[in-house]
This record gives sequence, C-alpha cells and structure tokens, in this order.
Amino acid sequence: MEADTGRGQEANSSSQASGVDLSGVTRGAWKGSDVTQHEIDWLYRSRRIPEGVSCRLPRDEIEPVLEPGEFVVFLAHFERGFGLPASDFFRRFMDFYQLQPHHLPGNAIFYLSCYATFMEAYMALRPIRETFARFFSLRINSVQGKEIPKPKPPVQCGSCIIGSRQGSPFFKFSGLESCRAWQETFFYVKNTGAADLINLPAFNLGVPTKANWSYNPKKTHIETNRIVRFMKQLMKDTDICSDDIIRTFISRRVLPLKRRAHKMSEMYGPGDPTKITGLPLSKEDVVLKARQICQTAMPMDWEWGLLPLSSTNPPTDEAKQRFRRIAAEQRGPCRNRALDTEDPDPYIHWTDLKMGRTHTPRPDAPSAGTNPHVLNHETPLQAEVGHEFLEKLASQGKKNKASASDAGPSEAPPAKRPRQEVVGGKVVSKKNYRRREMPVSSG
Repeated sequence: MEADTGRGQEANSSSQASGVDLSGVTRGAWKGSDVTQHEIDWLYRSRRIPEGVSCRLPRDEIEPVLEPGEFVVFLAHFERGFGLPASDFFRRFMDFYQLQPHHLPGNAIFYLSCYATFMEAYMALRPIRETFARFFSLRINSVQGKEIPKPKPPVQCGSCIIGSRQGSPFFKFSGLESCRAWQETFFYVKNTGAADLINLPAFNLGVPTKANWSYNPKKTHIETNRIVRFMKQLMKDTDICSDDIIRTFISRRVLPLKRRAHKMSEMYGPGDPTKITGLPLSKEDVVLKARQICQTAMPMDWEWGLLPLSSTNPPTDEAKQRFRRIAAEQRGPCRNRALDTEDPDPYIHWTDLKMGRTHTPRPDAPSAGTNPHVLNHETPLQAEVGHEFLEKLASQGKKNKASASDAGPSEAPPAKRPRQEVVGGKVVSKKNYRRREMPVSSG
C-alpha cells in the first residue's frame, strides 16, 4: 500500500487551530533518526525482521518521509518484544484504537508484551482486546506549557500512554523512567514480495483520534470474567509474580508481539522455530536483559514462582474445560529449526558497545554489506552516556524530583555541575575531572 503521509490531518490539528506556535516544543517531537546499519543487521540476525522485508535508513529528514509501500518502525520497539510480521493481536489492537507505531512509546510496547505473555504462557489463550481493556487504559500525552491553552494538543510521538486501569487485578509492571529519545530510532520497512510480512496499518503522520479509548467491557465479557477468577486463584495458590511474566518471554527467546506459528504454551524445545534462537540464556543474563527494558528487583539467582506452560507442562484439564478456546487454538508441532552456533542476541555489557538512546545496548557487529535487503546509507549513532550520568548526578539530593516522561525527553538536559575543591582555604571549581563510568541500569 502506498503510505499516507497524513499531512492534511496534521495541518488541521488542535495546535494549529488554536494559533499557538509549537515549533519550539521538543518533548515528544520528531528529531530525526540515529539508527545505524549495524543495528539493522542485528535485527535480521536475531530474526526480529524476516528476509522478505527490506529496510531503509533515514537520511537527514526530521520526521519520516516515506517512499511508496513503506512503513515506519522503531528500533526501541524491537528491543521490547515487537517483531515482524506483527502479531494478529497487535494489528487488531492498532486498528481498534486507530493507532500508529509512533503513537506508542517504548514502555507501552513493554506492557503489551507482558500482557500477551501472560495470556499465552499462563492462560494458554491468544490475547484479545476485551481482556486487555479490562486490565489497561489509554490516555493522551499532551504538550505541556502554561502558555498553551486548553485543550492542549497531543505530542507528535508517544501520544498514547498505556497504564494499569484503576482497580485492575492484573500484575503491575514498571517501564524505564529513562526510556528517552525512543522516537529517534525510526527507520523504514517494506515488503519485497507479494506476502505481507509487516502486518501494520498504512502510515499516517497525524495524532491519534482517541477512537474507542473509553472502551471497557467491565464485567460484561464472560471469558474475561473467567480469566480474572482463574488469575486470582493462581495468585492465591502459587507464588506467581510479575517477574515470572517478564523472564518468561526473555528466557524463552520469543517476541510476544510477533506473529508466530503457535502460542507460548505450546513451545517445545531448542528447535522451536518461534524462538529468536534455541540457545539458552543464563539466569544472570535474563536479569540483565530484563533491566534493559524495565524496572525490576529480580535477583541474579531467581527461581520461578510459577513455571510457564509448554508442551511438557500443558494446561490442566480444568483449564481446558473452562476455556474452550485453548483446544480451538491449538496447533501441531512445527518442523524443527537448525540450532545456531552463535547466539544472535546475547547480553553484552554496555561498555563494549555504543550506548543507545533508550538505555539498551545493542550488538554492533560488522555490516552485512552484501545483504540485498538492507541499504548501506549509514547515520552516525550519537551516544548519550555522559548526559544520562550527569542527570543522575543532578538528581541527587533533590526531593520530589519529577519523573521522566514516558513519551520522550525533556526540553533540555540538566546543566553540568562542576566539581569543587578547597585550595589555600578557598573554594574553587575543578573543571577538568575524570568522568565516572555509568553502571549498568538496574531496578
């Protein structure tokens, strides 16, 4: 499909109708892209993007400028459980709420991944929007400023924030407070054949229309009511916790928001083709990967509170009788895939790599070069390790520090604070000091 730029909708947005100039607003705004060829190669190696999809890196454009047939995706989303082709649940979610990928900040993708993982790995059910709407709500992320009249217009990127619904019985998760500049990880994808290996809505640059955002089935959806009762019984009878859900899709090496041959409850071993790779991760690596995408106090020597379902740990007969959809969605085992000799998606300490804008280290292997699906236009990656560390220093000793927005960076980084020392009884600034290394992000 030829992409719709959506410029007409943007021109008629509430920001321009109010006559307020938002050209100086940086929070949640398009700022170009810093994705590199090495990162595109990693997406292919880790099977986040199939070979039937071509990728194109942005050049100097600030906001996306698409060619016919292209879609916009974000590297920060791929790091949090998204993959191509997108899962049927993710596509239905986007269509129902009339959303675009750029409307969802990085943490929203993480919450969707956690929900899909619980439904597949602990309920043995495909995720559906009715149950999602019972657990989560959507709210708009608006441009802030006293000089901007109400109603304040939505930000350009990250305008849809997903949060736990008030009184929700679902598990609580915390995304990264420092998930900033995720919108600077966009690039273009396009199908190279007749098959749709992307499964995303046609691109539209405009802001969301808030279609169906107030939808909440409450207690009118029968299956969701059964899921809530079943989940509460699990919490009462077992030690299941939110960390179980996070480490399920990390340790299983699976992408919850990617279309797969079967559910996580039917996964069967290292040769399962729905995995990124059949090579296992150590417990320590699972924790380190979890800390890259969320806030968690998961210990290095963690144990399962409740083991997720699989072909060797199937759902109980009671669950199958209560949820008829389990049997209806069941599929036979797929043909095994050959095992990798080298892990395509290992945990690598951030000091060995360039640091991404989203606090996530990404493998930085040599470019494929001859890969016909990737164009070799390359944009330098601008690491911001120093800025993040200085923000941490600036926040020390301050009470009631406002948390970072889920949608994007603040308007300006905090000013540098020079160190001081006493020389000859006088306090002087010491400008040339050795910068400390930033530790790996933790919960």
